[in-house]
Amino acid sequence: MKTLLLLTVLAASACSDSIARSAPSAAVKTSDPDRLVAADDALDDLVITVEYKDADGDLGGGIAEVYDCRAEGVRTDLAIPLLAPEAVIGKPIQGTLELHVNDVGAIPTGAVPDVCRDLGVTSVGAGAAVFCVVLADAAGHEGDGDCTREIAVMAE
Repeated sequence: MKTLLLLTVLAASACSDSIARSAPSAAVKTSDPDRLVAADDALDDLVITVEYKDADGDLGGGIAEVYDCRAEGVRTDLAIPLLAPEAVIGKPIQGTLELHVNDVGAIPTGAVPDVCRDLGVTSVGAGAAVFCVVLADAAGHEGDGDCTREIAVMAE
């Protein structure tokens, strides 16, 4: 019985290690603009440029999860289009994604979400926002995320 339990634990460990290696990673390169105006529809959209790496090529068909670190529960999910032809699935890919987060509003600052905290955001200043990006591939594997610098958010 001890041998069976040990084999089960080792198999589970190997499986989770394999998933971690195949999960996509994200590194935020830029966010634009530096200042958003929540009351102006022409000035409340944010573009986050992310470099990605995916060890098994199945990031296309997944989701970019963009967390607004000002408060818990404010998340934008963006569908990731197919990035690689069928023949490449199973092989490493890398590149850049432009993530468009439209209509960023003025919201009261609350507790920093756990995802943001895990990525190093401990607080968000008044009149500012930080956005963290986590990529999930088509199989649902989530890898290491990254965050923008503070961005000014003006009410008007």
